[in-house]
Amino acid sequence: MSFASETIHLVAPDGFCIDPKMTGHRAEGGFALLVPCASLRPSLNFTSRNRAMITVAVGPAGPADSTLSGAEILENAPGAKLVAGRNDLMLPLVKLDMPDHRARGASPVHWRGAFVLNEQLVAVALYAPAGSANLGNRGARLLDELTAKTLEASVTADLDTDESQ
Repeated sequence: MSFASETIHLVAPDGFCIDPKMTGHRAEGGFALLVPCASLRPSLNFTSRNRAMITVAVGPAGPADSTLSGAEILENAPGAKLVAGRNDLMLPLVKLDMPDHRARGASPVHWRGAFVLNEQLVAVALYAPAGSANLGNRGARLLDELTAKTLEASVTADLDTDESQ
């Protein structure tokens, strides 16, 4: 799925699919919901411990977004408490405790991260039910995989466009 005038090519991690009914496109960005492929129509009510949902929001990056940190991601989540941070992956990640998020049935604990690509800010979050392995390192790795695949697809598309001119 492409966003921002086809400069961002979102690619789901293994086992996840982009729900085409839960996406939105704008000229400057958009939104996508990714769910396990086996459950393409999530009710946003988590009944299985293995369920997970990834959200992706794309919009114009500001000048300060080029070097995002976990602290800056936390600043953009009012009322959240930091549980953990990861700076060893392709994107900075924070695990937050935020009881008032809107993913009904999901644990208040969830992962958030962000990266800049082609002058666009790509913000990601992973929600899962309490006790899910997706709230641990597995969730962080899923967001890292999404980032790596999206970067590769977007750069490859840029190279293909450059070569055709």
